[in-house]
Amino acid sequence: MSVSRFAGSLSEFCIRQRGPVAGVILGATLLMALTLLKMDVRTVFSDMVPSDHPYVDVHEGYKDTFGGTNKVSILIKAKEGTIFTKPILDEIQRVTRELAKVSGVNPFQVVSLASRKLKSVSASSMGIESVPLMWPDVPETQGDIQALRDSVLNNPLVYGIYVEKDLGSTLLQMDFYDHLVDYSKIFPQIKAILDASPVKDQVSHHVVGEPILYGWVDFYLEETVAIALLSLAAMLFALFLLNRTWRGTLLPLLSGVVSTIWALGIGVLLGFNFDPLVIVVAFIITARCFSHAVQLITRFDDLCDGEGVEPRRAAEQTMKELFRPGLLGLVSDAGAILCVVLTPIPLLQKVSIIGAIWVITIGFSAVILTPVMLSWVKAPLRNAHPVNLRFLLTTVLSLAVKVVETRGRYYVLPVTLVGVGLLVFKATDLTIGDATTGSPILWEDSSFNRDSALINANYPGTEQMFIVLEGAEEDALKRPDVLDWMQRFQRRMERMPQVGGSISLADIVVDVRRNLYEGNPRYRELGASRLENGELISFYMQGAAPDDLAQFADTLFQNGSVILFFRDRQGETLRQATYQIERFIAGNPLDGVTVRLAGGSLGIIAAVNEILLSDQIEAIALALLVVILSCLAVYRSSASGIFFIVPVLISNVVTFAFMAWQGIGMSISTLPVVALGIGLGVDYAFYIVDSIKEYLEKYPEAEHMEAIRQALYSAGRGVLLTSVTLAAGVLLWSFSSLRFQAEMGTLIGLWLLVSAFTSLFVMPSLVRVLKPKFIFDEAPQQADSAPGSDRLAQSTH
Repeated sequence: MSVSRFAGSLSEFCIRQRGPVAGVILGATLLMALTLLKMDVRTVFSDMVPSDHPYVDVHEGYKDTFGGTNKVSILIKAKEGTIFTKPILDEIQRVTRELAKVSGVNPFQVVSLASRKLKSVSASSMGIESVPLMWPDVPETQGDIQALRDSVLNNPLVYGIYVEKDLGSTLLQMDFYDHLVDYSKIFPQIKAILDASPVKDQVSHHVVGEPILYGWVDFYLEETVAIALLSLAAMLFALFLLNRTWRGTLLPLLSGVVSTIWALGIGVLLGFNFDPLVIVVAFIITARCFSHAVQLITRFDDLCDGEGVEPRRAAEQTMKELFRPGLLGLVSDAGAILCVVLTPIPLLQKVSIIGAIWVITIGFSAVILTPVMLSWVKAPLRNAHPVNLRFLLTTVLSLAVKVVETRGRYYVLPVTLVGVGLLVFKATDLTIGDATTGSPILWEDSSFNRDSALINANYPGTEQMFIVLEGAEEDALKRPDVLDWMQRFQRRMERMPQVGGSISLADIVVDVRRNLYEGNPRYRELGASRLENGELISFYMQGAAPDDLAQFADTLFQNGSVILFFRDRQGETLRQATYQIERFIAGNPLDGVTVRLAGGSLGIIAAVNEILLSDQIEAIALALLVVILSCLAVYRSSASGIFFIVPVLISNVVTFAFMAWQGIGMSISTLPVVALGIGLGVDYAFYIVDSIKEYLEKYPEAEHMEAIRQALYSAGRGVLLTSVTLAAGVLLWSFSSLRFQAEMGTLIGLWLLVSAFTSLFVMPSLVRVLKPKFIFDEAPQQADSAPGSDRLAQSTH
């Protein structure tokens, strides 16, 4: 059965049985609404960890010892002078002890001046002494405080790493068990600890880390929901103002609500959580639902007002005529975002599945429910308010018609090619990964990004990556050649300007040896043998807890790490770093030791970036293939698929160029938006081109220009109406406190307007110039003139 015959049978059945059909859809909506009471709105970090990457394997194997992805760094900065005063040292101790009580914290990974992990090693006639710098008690006298200050200055493992070079601040670090991380708890608990400071007049607190970043996202959740509701209200108001009918406003809202409830309800049943960051994706799909509903309502109004068709019959005819482009649009949208499921990142897979389901629900909430509801309309066209702004739409549509009617149509293609060609060069600058030094989720002047910049300016870096050395035997790390490899590797990596510093077991060995010779820097060397290095390490461990060396080596000294501190996590920084690491490893092999990269927060991000780099081209190519195959199935013409790739390519090139210009990287957050944009770029073209084909099938003797004109004034009005109203709505996202939400809102608005422009001006011109057979083949050959026709319904005035 052809699509047209199926559409006719389906529309006839739905309108004939409109009561039961509407009852089933609305009843299912109520049942799905009950499941929303169990909806889980939160960010889960494990969702952002790739499931199949060597970096992830390294991270998962060593995260509980060498450092996880959820490190938090807290800077306590003296407002005047140094931190070496009794009140400030008390504050450091208070915060350190309170941090050990935070939900999900790994108590063995809390490091500060007040923890037992930071030690001072000294030698005297009495022997070697290794003691914590400021544990368990804070120095009481000025002399003891001065001794602590001297110990810090004499300890390269602390000075410059945990205490600022001018002694004006100190850094506290903590890590969490990944499976216990709950950002909604961690953020307020840490904030409460810092807010309870009794010395706020003497110090300032600055805090960064993944749990803090996503804690801010959760903090702004209410604002995000409020902006989404305001955007929805703005779009409804614009629809009401331009459509001038209650049905043109309320029916798109009904379609959007039904679709949203179904999709979120299915997500709850599948056990998915709803990440606040992907609310933009939800907004895009709801906008698509609005678009389909508005197209149906616009065609219904044309039939009732322009051709005098009785409402019930007009509803049936509307559903029949627009079923084909609606089906094409939904399949393209669902197929495009479903391609993202191939990316082995749980968050993207969840977004892909729910996004595809959400798009499919539009087939019921808009394509079926909207005509069914329209069949009950009594008055074909009754204006709800006296303000008539449709002349604005008519002006634009008339310009589009004039371009196609005149020789201007021959200039559209070369002008478009030149414009797109120029933008391609800018689009090639698109960054895979983060494109800015701070977090792209928050604004540059946010407290989080300011704190991050402050810490990175005074310390080696807030972002960490560790490299693992796996020995074939116990005590492999004590070998002089292995420790020498660590030192040479550290020196090589520290030449990169983005790497602020590094630390490893080798640093401990040379520092202990220096202290054995009264701190003489000439003796800051490795031991000459495995035995000597082992003795130096044992000196450091005197009086220490077994886990004090956990971040550098395991208990058997068989596996160890080199920790690198980065000042940013931009995509280019990580690519350069991993390239240099791999190059050094290849050029400096170690017998009996395997070097593996890379763990820590930057190891995971580097893995994500590599996956996006390799998979985004595949995902986009598959999405384009979905468009081609969908057109082939519906129009039974391979040329139709190639024809509809034009608006997709234009909108994607413009969008990628805009992302490169604005410094928006292709990341785990932006990829779902880009995938949905592929369908977004072609939906409008489907409606206009299919309207031309439908008109010629209905009136075979009609002239080509007559069909094009009818399509622009009918389907084109729906395209222009939805693109303008939706773009106006998403502009409100620019006021969001989350930079990511604001940028994605702007991106969606741009995508909508570019897609509308392409569909109104480029595609009709190509139709008339190229005369594709899948559109005109069934129509009789005729002169390509453009006189008017009494059949033409232009209800835009």
